Amino acid sequence: MRAPRLGGAPRVALLALGGALAACSSEPRASRAAEPSLDTAASSADARARDAMAPTRRVAVTFDDLPANSFLGTTAAFASVTDSLLEGLVRNEIPAIGFVNETKLYVEGVLQPARTAFLRGWLEAGLELGNHSFSHPDISTTPLDEYQADVLAGEEVTGRLMAETGAAPRYFRHPFLRTGTDIETKRAFEAFLAEHGYEVAPVTIDNQEWIYARAYDHAQVRDDAELAARIAVSYLTYMDSVFGYYEAQSRALLGYELPQVLLLHANQLNADVIDPLADMMRDRGYAFVPLEVALEDPAYDSPDEYVGWGGITWPHRWALTAGERGDFFAGEPEAPEFVQEVFRDPPPRPPGPGPR
Repeated sequence: MRAPRLGGAPRVALLALGGALAACSSEPRASRAAEPSLDTAASSADARARDAMAPTRRVAVTFDDLPANSFLGTTAAFASVTDSLLEGLVRNEIPAIGFVNETKLYVEGVLQPARTAFLRGWLEAGLELGNHSFSHPDISTTPLDEYQADVLAGEEVTGRLMAETGAAPRYFRHPFLRTGTDIETKRAFEAFLAEHGYEVAPVTIDNQEWIYARAYDHAQVRDDAELAARIAVSYLTYMDSVFGYYEAQSRALLGYELPQVLLLHANQLNADVIDPLADMMRDRGYAFVPLEVALEDPAYDSPDEYVGWGGITWPHRWALTAGERGDFFAGEPEAPEFVQEVFRDPPPRPPGPGPR
């Protein structure tokens, strides 16, 4: 297993990751022993046999808030996230899609070529871009005409870059995963998306990664490498449990495990732990597939009548539409209290010229 790069954190603080990951899942893990012995020969053979088996699960990995979600919000911070994340996605052969908030391409109203280059980097890596709106508004509190205008504003730069490759944005990810508090707004916006060539990008595995990521940023700004490493270890264990929860939800609702759509964000935490995060998914039997392949499953055509303030997964929408309530949804993992404490306690922002 590769140790993640935690900014300037001493690598010795990261050695705990190996042991933590070994215990992340109840499923057997391939042996990673550095030196073979008679005692490990059988387990090594078993590991090779498992590696030769075709994965039985599929997951599309999606990232919101491109070019990056960062506590500092600087172009340098965006570069750190983008460079490491793209390297990791290519290295692990993950055909990810990134959903863009184009407001982040601007500083004081001026389009920044360096930030536009981060999106071009995604395309040059063979990855896809989608629309996450311009400014990340909430459909629950924004008049529909203003919300729709924001969506169109969010495709200007992305669309121009994709046109250079002969493509166009085709997926839209709702900010906050909120789709409307009344059925009329929900259906009207769905019709608007279809009219403009968009398909909704659903989510089947949601999580509190955004809490972990901001806590991780806070630890890094404070130069607390030990805390950053502890958060990273906890995050990997937590995400393993999240997969287990949503796999069980799929079986309970559908009778089988659908190809999953994982929601993550383009942040430094994911950039730094993309290798062990990918390992976790592989160890759970997942193959990485493009979003369009996952959406071929007929479950994604399930009725969705959910309206409300909640930004919830699509299986939970389908379950509510089917009449499920209460205990059906119980057991969703949460970030531990120590992570939430760090999340709630932001450090002072370093002095500087602002988000340049």
